Amino acid sequence: MTKGYLIKIVVSLMMMLTAVTAQENVDAIEKARQAKEAADKAAAEAAAATSAAIEAAAAKAAKEAREEAKRKKEEEEARKIAEAKAAEEAELDATAAAAAEEAKRKMALELGLEVDDPEVEEAVSETTVSEDVEEAEDVVAKEALGWNVGAAASIGLLKGESFAGGLPTGGTVVITTPFGFKLGPFDYTVSLGFGGYSGEDESGGTFNPSFAGLGGNLTVANFVFVEGHVGSVGEGTGFRGFAGVTLERLMKNSLNLPFNLLVGSEAFYSTDMVGVGNSSGWAAVGIRLDYGF
Repeated sequence: MTKGYLIKIVVSLMMMLTAVTAQENVDAIEKARQAKEAADKAAAEAAAATSAAIEAAAAKAAKEAREEAKRKKEEEEARKIAEAKAAEEAELDATAAAAAEEAKRKMALELGLEVDDPEVEEAVSETTVSEDVEEAEDVVAKEALGWNVGAAASIGLLKGESFAGGLPTGGTVVITTPFGFKLGPFDYTVSLGFGGYSGEDESGGTFNPSFAGLGGNLTVANFVFVEGHVGSVGEGTGFRGFAGVTLERLMKNSLNLPFNLLVGSEAFYSTDMVGVGNSSGWAAVGIRLDYGF
């Protein structure tokens, strides 16, 4: 009997030990499963966090790139606007400067004055050539030939004792040659002069003194014109002088006319006006047209 109890006790103990061991194995498997689930969850969460970080970085980079592209585009547009405005201002300034220089040139030409500004002279030269090629060709031809013919009406203003009656009147013709030389700071051009005039002598009769001489002319500041000839006046030797202003710049450059106008006074003197040894002379107003070829 005692032996049977012992066997039952042993069997019971073995069954209890087996149950405990089985329970421990079950707990270990469950823990392993739970650990795996936790690891999978952590991996999923890490992957999600990584993906979110990548998306955020990409979105930030895209935003920054867009802002940079927009900034560059705005800067480029602003640069183009500034360049266009600067070009427009430069064009307006150039137009205004050209108008001012043209006004200066025209005023100087009308007044017959020299233009001392080298830039204005260059602009005048370029403008003249571009506006009127035919006129430039005429100037070249004139410089190549250099001959000039002028006809002047001479109207008496003052008279000497040999002219008892009215004031002498007549006309003078001057042929300017292409020959000349330096006379100090001036260019002296050789010319020939001829003329015929009518007057009354001391006895009341009419006589017609003539003039023929050799001399030349010079121009001061392209405005003041001085001319003188020595030769025959009346029946003796004498001289003729002319002084006045030349309107060449106005007539040829501004009005584009083929001739020049000179206005001034003539003076004549002779050692023997009517052939009786009487020296005399007269002064006249002279208006002369010159044509060059």
